[in-house]
Amino acid sequence: MRDRIHKYFYIAGLCIIAFFLPISEYISNAAIFLLLTNWVIEADFIKKWRKLTQNPTILVFIMLFAVNVIWLVNSTNVSYGIHDIKIKLPLLALPVIIGTSKALSKKAINVISAVFVAGVLISTLTGLLVYFGFIKNPNPDNVRNISYFVSHIRLSLMVCLSIFLLFYFIHERKFFTSYKIIIAVILIIWFARFLMMIQGFTGLVSLVVAGLISLGVKAFRERDKFKKGIYFFVVLALPIFLFTYLGVQIKSFYTPTNNVDVIKTYTANGNAYYHNHESGLLENGNLIYVNICEKELYSEWNNRSSISLDNNDSREQNLLHTLIRYLTSLGLTKDAQGISQLTDEDILNIENGNTNYKFVKQKGVSKRIYGIIWQIDVYTKGGNPSGHSITQRFEYLKAGLILSYRNIVWGTGTGDTDDEYKALYIEKESQLDSQYRHRAHNQFLTFFISFGTVGAFLCFIAFFYPVIADFKFKNYHFAVFILIAVLSMLTDDTIETTTGAVFISYFYSLFLWGEK
Repeated sequence: MRDRIHKYFYIAGLCIIAFFLPISEYISNAAIFLLLTNWVIEADFIKKWRKLTQNPTILVFIMLFAVNVIWLVNSTNVSYGIHDIKIKLPLLALPVIIGTSKALSKKAINVISAVFVAGVLISTLTGLLVYFGFIKNPNPDNVRNISYFVSHIRLSLMVCLSIFLLFYFIHERKFFTSYKIIIAVILIIWFARFLMMIQGFTGLVSLVVAGLISLGVKAFRERDKFKKGIYFFVVLALPIFLFTYLGVQIKSFYTPTNNVDVIKTYTANGNAYYHNHESGLLENGNLIYVNICEKELYSEWNNRSSISLDNNDSREQNLLHTLIRYLTSLGLTKDAQGISQLTDEDILNIENGNTNYKFVKQKGVSKRIYGIIWQIDVYTKGGNPSGHSITQRFEYLKAGLILSYRNIVWGTGTGDTDDEYKALYIEKESQLDSQYRHRAHNQFLTFFISFGTVGAFLCFIAFFYPVIADFKFKNYHFAVFILIAVLSMLTDDTIETTTGAVFISYFYSLFLWGEK
């Protein structure tokens, strides 16, 4: 009876973490404390110690936490180091608790997975309420803010994992039957749409790459030649389609409208044009800073709008530059004649901060891809990457590589990574504004920066050795999770945040050591 009570508390704790992981980091952390309390009261430590020593991969994994503690000695900012260690406590607690508790049946794992999907659904539906204004959004222009409870990057990873779990339920036909399969399909479609809505490229890339790898493995194992052919066709056709689509977008970006970039000397009204030949910045393939007559822009704009060009638009951007970019996107000259060809809707779009007419109609992925191409184009021409999520990462990586080289053996220490980054940005007189001066956004590079070659080597062993040693090819849950985790760690400091640390340690432990 006592064992059964502890088992129920254990499963309940796991379900609470799973459900609230995409909703509340405080409740998910409280659930970890509940698991720990139940684990201590359950006692039977000799048996637990035996399980721990019989499965050394658990001890190897918690070395990931131990490295952070050991390298605190190498830190001068001890208070930040202790704060960082607190964030990573789940990397110690969850592997030990799950790895030494009684293994769960596949049915129990499926129930926990379903509870997790339910939590993700609640989080995404809340985002939908934010999107349509039922819940206040302090910055409605930033679509990522519809991830209401947790970071949009973390939520996109959870959505991605949920899609794979739903595919598993459908494929196995054990958990879902009849109408429930239809519900699962609807959820998959909704989750995919949500990823596009929040422009969660980390989740979308993880979904595509992990999906192709999974399908490729399935193709090699499939004995039915017809099914094998379909699987291989998808694996080959999807990347070709995506690269073709990307190529079309890039070509469109650099293809000018008619002869709009022909340099002119005077406007139709006889006023001189201004040209900045050095800029080279583009909007829909058209040069932005050529054929500009500010005198005519001011006089004609005042006839169309009550907002002065000296003010900002609704997105706090300089209205004059918004107007210039919008006119450029349409292939119009930046003068009175250009403004006269704008519709009332165009005027409203400009006042609302739209720098390109396409942005009004384009949503989600298409708009995001254009934005990424624009960011990279501006960056390669010497533009400031501040506020641009992709090109900022180039600066983070450059700074990270310098720091890893300077601290190649022992690293900066657990507590000094942030301070070293800030000092380097000042030393190199970085273009980045102070609020955008962040860390590597690459977990593996962060290992090298914080712990040097020695510590990074230990972290790699801690993370990847259990995957190799304990990996079961039939464990679909762990396979897709580890693919998502690795891809996320290539583009973000995943375990440097509370939600990220819980996400990694929880599913790593549950899917690798928690199941019979």
